[in-house]
Amino acid sequence: MRNDTAKKFLPLLCLLFLFAWLPFAEAGEGSDWNIRIGLGARYDAKYEGSDEMETRVLPLIDITWKDLVFLNPREGLGVHLYDDHGLKVSAGVGYVFGRDESDSDDLRGMGDIDDAAAANLKIKYAIGPITPYIGASRHLGDVDGTLVEAGVGGIVPLALMTGGMNSPGMGDGGLKGPALQFGVSATWADGDYMEGYFGVNSVQSSGSGYARYRPGSGFKSVDFKFGIIYPFAENWAVSARGGYSRLLGDAADSPIVKDDGRFSGGLFLSYRF
Repeated sequence: MRNDTAKKFLPLLCLLFLFAWLPFAEAGEGSDWNIRIGLGARYDAKYEGSDEMETRVLPLIDITWKDLVFLNPREGLGVHLYDDHGLKVSAGVGYVFGRDESDSDDLRGMGDIDDAAAANLKIKYAIGPITPYIGASRHLGDVDGTLVEAGVGGIVPLALMTGGMNSPGMGDGGLKGPALQFGVSATWADGDYMEGYFGVNSVQSSGSGYARYRPGSGFKSVDFKFGIIYPFAENWAVSARGGYSRLLGDAADSPIVKDDGRFSGGLFLSYRF
């Protein structure tokens, strides 16, 4: 059975404690540490391909040391291997949440997919506020699959033309005023990942009633993300995020997929030390 929210985030919170407790009091302007923490809620599908939605309470954690070592939920704990003239190469180990058949009636008989570690590699190149990137993630668990994501994202301050972009000590990342976030990406998945998350083997077919289904490797999804960051006081910021994800190819054709396109959203409050 799926653990409660606190237990689900225990590994990440342990990493946060080990990584941040010593320099915590020294973080701030002029420090080697950049620490941002917060809390929010996200409204999303119960599982990828579900037509049922749920709200989850989630932490917001983003820590860097000397712009070299980092910790965040998306990329995990890692290091920047190369950083020069806008080109950045990073590697890390992250945490991937699994899927339980108890998450939805549509998954009954499909069995559980355990949480797992993931080895991540990412290359990105900043062009002003715009950053194209490509990243690979190898899951190390029940589903030893590989994902490759390519896209472009950015944060564009509304006050960019007035020179208010890098005022220190204000809100999120030194922003003096509201900023727009955006991103678009496409994700390719290998056969192991596709079979693990979208396939139906003979045992699962017997337990669930779905016909057997064996998807192959290919592009899994395209994603569009948008949002706004609003610094409302020194070091405080609130952010609203939204997105649309569309499953493609063999993933979209899976019998467990009830809706191949979904919107999601979230609201977060954060404080930067």
